[in-house]
This record gives sequence, structure tokens and C-alpha cells, in this order.
Amino acid sequence: MPRPKGSKNKKTAVVVDTVENVDEKIAAVEAGIAALTEELKAKKAELKKLTKAKEKAEKVAAEKQAEEDRAKMLEAITASGKSVDEVLELLKK
Repeated sequence: MPRPKGSKNKKTAVVVDTVENVDEKIAAVEAGIAALTEELKAKKAELKKLTKAKEKAEKVAAEKQAEEDRAKMLEAITASGKSVDEVLELLKK
């Protein structure tokens, strides 16, 4: 079967590295991996710290909201002019 028109035998370039050159490249890649690993550990620690801070802030906000709700309820009960027993009866229903 003949070759298609325009195709030619192309020579491939062979790159020959010395052992020392390959060792240097390996060392550079390993150093890069070590640096990225340390950076990853630092980022994970920062993420953990920020997550805890967010949870604490949410807890404080929820407590503040609950306190405001209690104050509004007490204010509404006081404004209604009903006694404690009457309010408790309404809540039981």
C-alpha cells in the first residue's frame, strides 16, 4: 500500500539528559512538592481557625436574637395587661 501524498519519513528528536541534570530536576520537583505541602498545611490550619470563628459568631448572633425575642415577648405580655396565669393558659392551648 503506497503512502499518502505529502507524508514523509520524519526524524524524531531524541533528548538525552545527563544523570546529573535529571537528578537536579528531581530535586527541584521534590522541593516544590515540599513547599506546596507546607503551604497546604498552613491553609488548612487557617481554614480551621476561620471555621471556628464563624461558628462562634453564629452562636453569639443566635443568643442575641433569642434575647431580643424574649424582650419582645415580655413587652407584649406587659402591654396586653393579662396576668401570668392568663398568659400560661393561653400558651397551654
